[in-house]
Amino acid sequence: MVSFLQQPEWHDTPILPVSITRVTAQKWLDAYVAAWKSYDERQIADLWSETAEWHYPFQMRASGREEIVAEWMSERDAFVGESFDAKYYPVAIEGDRVVAHGRTVFYQPGSDRVVTAYDNMWFLRFDDSGRCSEFHEWYAGRPEDEPDRAVPER
Repeated sequence: MVSFLQQPEWHDTPILPVSITRVTAQKWLDAYVAAWKSYDERQIADLWSETAEWHYPFQMRASGREEIVAEWMSERDAFVGESFDAKYYPVAIEGDRVVAHGRTVFYQPGSDRVVTAYDNMWFLRFDDSGRCSEFHEWYAGRPEDEPDRAVPER
């Protein structure tokens, strides 16, 4: 059995000589949000390399562009018609790697009242065409939305 504390294999992958700029990373992050809002399969597919991997903590969510698009589209009914917005920013870039931080906010329909919000960290790797080849995401809900995860009051 592999220990959960053991460094994941993806930590040891070599940094490729692909040079992602802050501008390129921001354009990809903005395109991700636009694709999420539109659920346009072409927009979604354009984000990913042919062999991309989408990871959640402890598991692979989807592997390959087609599977990623299919997985994304499987959630379409949960999000189309929802009132939400998201913004992500690159915070660290090295070669083909980007660490991004952002928030997703869901609103009460027809108002600007926040129903729930998520704080997100992403680790991304890009190929030489600017498509994402590896996507790892971690997220947490607001303490008022997930009281069992809230920091105890002092």
